Amino acid sequence: MYGEENLFDAKVDGTEYEEYKPNNKHGWNEAMLQIKIAHIARVISDMDADIIALAEVENKVVLEKLNAALGAKAYPYLFYPNKKERVNIETALLSRFPIEKTATIAIKDQARGIHRITLKIENKRLDVYINHWPAQKEKEEERLLYATTLHNALLKEEGREYVLLGDFNSPYQVQKDWGMGFVNVLKTGDKSALFYNLWYDLPQDKRYSHSYGKQKATLDHIVIPKTLSDGKGIDYNPSSLTVFSRPYMLDEQGNPNRWQISNRGKGVHQGDGYSDHFPLTAIFHTVND
Repeated sequence: MYGEENLFDAKVDGTEYEEYKPNNKHGWNEAMLQIKIAHIARVISDMDADIIALAEVENKVVLEKLNAALGAKAYPYLFYPNKKERVNIETALLSRFPIEKTATIAIKDQARGIHRITLKIENKRLDVYINHWPAQKEKEEERLLYATTLHNALLKEEGREYVLLGDFNSPYQVQKDWGMGFVNVLKTGDKSALFYNLWYDLPQDKRYSHSYGKQKATLDHIVIPKTLSDGKGIDYNPSSLTVFSRPYMLDEQGNPNRWQISNRGKGVHQGDGYSDHFPLTAIFHTVND
């Protein structure tokens, strides 16, 4: 899972964030796009994962450009949803396994949906649910909508193998009311919970993938049902969750070296940096029947 921070193309589509409108005072253009793609591709290439979920991609065209930049490590199977007109960015998936089918769970009064991608892995199937929930600054009621809708959808998945991942914009434990939807409604948590949040594999002081100033947070999550630890089909390798980082991805404080835009993100693209999120990786394996 990689929140690669606002991968926009260099064409005017009308839904760009102000700083990603091409060929204006912010300096976003095709040349700057190629630099950013090269930086994201470097991280993905070093991760070398079989499945990559991305959180902030403008369209399928720019996703294909990113995939092409991976060269010999390009992925044979790509997913990008049918994006609503008013949506700036959407989630996407790169896979080395065939995509059998896809579906989108619409959320009432919300722009982005939750996307289910069914992968064929050897002779087994895995449903990957990719999420990007409303940001922390939005009301918790909006994230509660996502949590309730996803929880109800998963009631139909009983006995199946699936993984929930993405930027849930929620902490792994409730902070005041922030995270109520993710923790209490979706029912994520430690191994006593309905769904196991892989953050609990790590010591508490290592549980973060995002930083803003001095604030560190667990906005990104990989969550599994009990069917991924039952010794059948596909299983999670215990304690394999990793917050992926390399020296080039760190700032001077050891936090994510985000893509640099001057004047607190309102100025000019600098052609430097990577993302304000570290990727999360986890290892799964197939079990011989």
